[in-house]
Amino acid sequence: MKNFLGYLFLLSLLLSFTPLYAEPPGEGWELIFHDEFNGDQLNWDVWTCEEGDRRKAYNDPEDSYVDGEGHLILRLRKAEDGKYHLGFIRTQKSFQRGYYEARTDLSTVPGYWSAFWLWGPESYNPNYDGAEVDFMEDPYRNEIVEHNIHQGRDSGHKWEGARVSFKGTRQDWHLFAGEWHHEGFDFFVDDQRTWITRTMTASKPNWIYLTLEAKFDGWAGDIRESDSLLPAYWKVDYVRYYRRNPQAPTITLSQPEPIRLGQEEGKIVKVRLQKGNFGDLNPKSWSVENLPTGVSLGSVERLDDKTVQLRLKGNSANRTSKAEIVDLTVIAEKGEVTDSEALLIATRGVVLSVAR
Repeated sequence: MKNFLGYLFLLSLLLSFTPLYAEPPGEGWELIFHDEFNGDQLNWDVWTCEEGDRRKAYNDPEDSYVDGEGHLILRLRKAEDGKYHLGFIRTQKSFQRGYYEARTDLSTVPGYWSAFWLWGPESYNPNYDGAEVDFMEDPYRNEIVEHNIHQGRDSGHKWEGARVSFKGTRQDWHLFAGEWHHEGFDFFVDDQRTWITRTMTASKPNWIYLTLEAKFDGWAGDIRESDSLLPAYWKVDYVRYYRRNPQAPTITLSQPEPIRLGQEEGKIVKVRLQKGNFGDLNPKSWSVENLPTGVSLGSVERLDDKTVQLRLKGNSANRTSKAEIVDLTVIAEKGEVTDSEALLIATRGVVLSVAR
């Protein structure tokens, strides 16, 4: 009876899951850009470092790198030249209205701040149709982060912003997101709307920034007082940008059979396509994020025009006696749908039950 009740509990979780992290608000969104920071090198064809002195530090490309475990690392260190060197990157492509999100931890060393933000050459133009959009700035070391928007410059500068709180610890993952639309901006922290503004609007394109910055005074304090705590690190799990498109192909995920911890080898995740047909598949275009350590995507098989089967490879080290729910995210790059350049993405809460 105990095993049967446990099975019913796991089944109810599968049928009534909710993603642990936010997704774009509703259907009709198309993934335009993403970086999951996989591989062993940062993709410098996508990103660039605005190298040089900024405030009281030096933006150094050597301090922006991936850790080989699917994360971007931005590092702050005191270099041999006596300067503070830090990670500071932006996309090479610019983007406009849409939904932006980045999953990150938060810094614990005082004296500098991390930020996820947008900026472009026309952000401060005098027509106020550009904007710097700061989805997350983290100068403090408590449970507060900031959202900010800036327009214009010098005497014509306009600003709005909000200090908002988050739950959990600074070591936890947090999702910072924002929707930029015709009426203004909506900001989110961990799937909760935390601030909106309708008095500032913008239309000019911006780059996506992931940055560290340091000064000797101001809101984040004096970086010189943290010398003994350096180097310091900020970790980013992913960054994504979506654009509204009611006609965009979408996918959903299903789990045909239970997946047990330590026995993931050969298990299947099915992908179902709406709006369009799968063409000839390129297995290298598919990825599954947030798999347990030791587990990867093994094979990709097209079952019919609407269905793809993903088979897992490898087993995790089963070190827990409790079932887990993880958000598996499947991403397919451009070219997998006939006559479409759409990127595909879907997230599903999957129960990993305990092997017996």
